[in-house]
Amino acid sequence: MYKILIRSLLFWALFVALFYGVGHLAAMVPGQWSRLVLAFLGVMAGFFLMWTFLKIEKKTFKGVGLVLESSTLPKFLLGILIGAVFIALALFALTCFTDLELKRSSNAIQLQTWLWSLMVIIPLAFLEELMFRSYAFLQLNKAYGLLWAQFIAAIAFALYHVAGGWSWQVAFLGPGVWAFVFGLAAVWSKGIALPTGIHTALNFLQLLTGMKKDKASLWLLDLKTDHAINAQAQVSKIGIFIQVFILIAALFATWLYIRRSRHPLQEHKPVLPV
Repeated sequence: MYKILIRSLLFWALFVALFYGVGHLAAMVPGQWSRLVLAFLGVMAGFFLMWTFLKIEKKTFKGVGLVLESSTLPKFLLGILIGAVFIALALFALTCFTDLELKRSSNAIQLQTWLWSLMVIIPLAFLEELMFRSYAFLQLNKAYGLLWAQFIAAIAFALYHVAGGWSWQVAFLGPGVWAFVFGLAAVWSKGIALPTGIHTALNFLQLLTGMKKDKASLWLLDLKTDHAINAQAQVSKIGIFIQVFILIAALFATWLYIRRSRHPLQEHKPVLPV
């Protein structure tokens, strides 16, 4: 009963260990090339680990939905659009219900820097979806059902970020919550192109809009000059509320997907009199 769970946990534990080793190798590379090397080696290590597990189980990449199709790029672009909508709604809530304002930063338009960031963000987003929303996730879904697969993968995804140095609160309220969105997107679209697009948009647009303090930010999300004394605490509360709302919405969407999968709508064919 627990064989698939143990195998999935082992898969993720080995990935974290491999990625940790890859991180040490990438750290030897000077300057900004370090992150690009990390992304490249990480993807290679991820594929190798998955190939090893699939080989043992006599399965193929195609068998776990990892195949390039004509719909791959459209699904990825749809994911970008969905991620952009999520960020827009989050910014709307933060600027409407707190003393935060979104204004143009003093940074110049840096197309080269943004392109470089995307060259790192896209493969890293793909790597995380590859590891947490394909092989192991599908195995858990098949064995225990989608809801359990969502919770197990979300906890594993959050702990992976904790291992990377994130605080427990940020890891579980951030990646741990978004894991439910990514997981549902993967199951619904039957692949990881859609969640990779969402993941990419979330990371890149947070950088662009100043949610992540970066010298390449085009905008700046900051407190107003005449902000209230407790403004920062208010921002934290609204931020947590947004994440909890996303979690509840994702869980509801997961429940709805499970319900419709069990009871698919059937076409009503006209009955002809004999």
